[in-house]
Amino acid sequence: MRGGLDRIILRGLALAMALVLPLAFALDPPDGDLTELGGYAENRFGPKAPQAIFVPPLAEAARPGAGYDALVFGDGFSRPEAEERHGRYGRYWTDHLRNLTGLTVGVRAAGAAPLAAYLASPDFRERPPRVVILQLSERDLGGPVVGLDLSTVTTPRPHGVATLRPLAVEPLNRQPRSLERARAQAWNPPPIGHALDLLVKALPRALLNVTGGPVEERSLAYAGLFSSAAATTTLFRAEDFQPWRTDHRLLEERRAGLHAIQDAVEANGVTRFLLLVAPDKGTVYADFLLDPPPRRSAVDEVLSADPTLQAVPLAAGLTALAAGGVRDLYAPNGSRWGLEGQLYAARTVARALGRLGVLSGDASPDVAILPCRPGQGDCAPTRTQTD
Repeated sequence: MRGGLDRIILRGLALAMALVLPLAFALDPPDGDLTELGGYAENRFGPKAPQAIFVPPLAEAARPGAGYDALVFGDGFSRPEAEERHGRYGRYWTDHLRNLTGLTVGVRAAGAAPLAAYLASPDFRERPPRVVILQLSERDLGGPVVGLDLSTVTTPRPHGVATLRPLAVEPLNRQPRSLERARAQAWNPPPIGHALDLLVKALPRALLNVTGGPVEERSLAYAGLFSSAAATTTLFRAEDFQPWRTDHRLLEERRAGLHAIQDAVEANGVTRFLLLVAPDKGTVYADFLLDPPPRRSAVDEVLSADPTLQAVPLAAGLTALAAGGVRDLYAPNGSRWGLEGQLYAARTVARALGRLGVLSGDASPDVAILPCRPGQGDCAPTRTQTD
């Protein structure tokens, strides 16, 4: 009896290895947060177009005691998340902002280093930045924003503080390197763990038509929005289409809380505040879906309705760029910006800093330095017009 059970187990293991090993050798290493979270093949959804990375990074993880012109509190749109296997500084809009303007840029994790705690710290009192940029993901507004409790912030608003002179724009004009996505290599150790993870997540979806997972594959009405092998579908977080995004009363409450944060940041009379809400991928591509959601996100509309809130609207501009044929504004395998989205955010923030009086001069926001792509005409070490 025991020998028969052992044989069954061994045959089961042999069958599993027969499935897993070829898959492990054929699969590209996971690079996108959506392919990994949902168990989708990186080979199918990974971008073919190269991304850009500055080596060394131009923006940096903010160091205690260091002074920065711009201090960014952000998430995976602005900095590598701890759980990202391939997250590296140097590939974010914060790097492009420094490249365009010359501002020194430090980045902190909004969750691990709450903004409210920073405003109550000696670091903020002794070395205030010229601007604090709070970058949130749109999905964060569905609930109370973590880490922004202002009960500990008691700095009074000063009177009669002289206005600081704007900082002159001094572009660095650095050339980023081309960053290619990792591909499957038969001579490397196969990612067996990834193959097992993909099978566990993908088989119920493929064989049993199980739905309701954290990631959805949706059909696109137009091909060419992304550079991946999947020309007519792409991946989204399921929460991108939740109905709270159209709840004006909820969003107005969030707006009032964000305005209180702006007041607290600017209470020292020196530091300006800028809010950057990164639209969810589903918000930007809603009009390009074969089965679009019944209602559109009202986040930008509600935030813009208060002209005293210093917020940078991005959703409409990103949607217009996608309609104009710009590919990979968001990564086809992920929920965050690709190269073109990072560049657009940096240009838009540079313009906003000019309007706030943080910068003076031309940040040339319509000109970007792109990685060299053979055959694309941008391999010369010169600046390339992209708009």
